[in-house]
Amino acid sequence: MKRVLIADDHSIVRLGASVIIKECIHDATVLQAQTYDEVYSLVTEEAIDLLLLDINMPGGNNIKVVKEILTVQPQIKILIFSSYEENLYALRYINAGACGYLNKNTAMSELKNAIQSILTRGKYMSEAVKELYVQKLTTSKSSFDESNPLHKLSNREMDVAKLLIKGLSIQEVATLMDLSSSTVSTYKSRVFEKLGVNNLPDLIQLYQLHSEE
Repeated sequence: MKRVLIADDHSIVRLGASVIIKECIHDATVLQAQTYDEVYSLVTEEAIDLLLLDINMPGGNNIKVVKEILTVQPQIKILIFSSYEENLYALRYINAGACGYLNKNTAMSELKNAIQSILTRGKYMSEAVKELYVQKLTTSKSSFDESNPLHKLSNREMDVAKLLIKGLSIQEVATLMDLSSSTVSTYKSRVFEKLGVNNLPDLIQLYQLHSEE
């Protein structure tokens, strides 16, 4: 019997994902969580075979959550199921230890394919992510970064930029990421420097431009 945990703060998403999981794994036990704290509590108490994890939910807006979960359960298979753009986030989360990354805008039938791929082969990549992976392997880092300047950002810098773009203040970002305000300010300065922007509107414009490629 497989134990599957769906972590998402939207009940309609959890319901839809549950239906797909039951189609893929007839004897699955499906658990649900609405916050990252609930996720962490469940993985510390029960063995989970597959985790569908939304990274845009309370407490989960940070790439380090993947490593935290794998520290508790190294054998768990994690499929990131998110509205964030694949071309910016997929490789980051896969490199952090996730088995796959799927955008929520994809047809639900692809979620079924992703689950089956992870259960049978241990990995899942959409065609777009495969192309990006090959591009990264076959080009120099500088050329890869030039193709999309957002690739220049470290994972932590990307997390900070993402929250700033949402309109959060330095203090709010610090609270969410469990950092000091001065540390967040330092990350913000690095983001602006690496991307060659001087203010938040310019950062938002650049992000929108390159996240829609």
